[in-house]
Amino acid sequence: MARKYFYDTPQGKVGPVSGEDLVRLRAAGEISGDTWVRRADSSTWRHLSKTDLREEEEAAANPSLWHLLRRHVPISTLLILAVVAVVFIMILVGLASILWPVLLVLLVLWLLSLALK
Repeated sequence: MARKYFYDTPQGKVGPVSGEDLVRLRAAGEISGDTWVRRADSSTWRHLSKTDLREEEEAAANPSLWHLLRRHVPISTLLILAVVAVVFIMILVGLASILWPVLLVLLVLWLLSLALK
């Protein structure tokens, strides 16, 4: 589960945000290593530069396909694509179970044609 953080700005406290958001904000220059940060489950504030964000930096540098999809594609679209994929696979399995004798005959004929060359 992703850790949540709060950070301090001149306008006030912001959060909770994910560690990936902190990495992105720091890379964009919106916050710096001197920004005060605390984990949501802690009351200790420390500078961002002293906060261990290795997991989040690794995830930002090498995002998984799921993270990329979740970040750029609405969840409703992902659900629709998943349902379409499952239905498509079910149709293919159904066709294969009905047409396997035809496929078997075609395979045998193809192998015979290769053997007779």
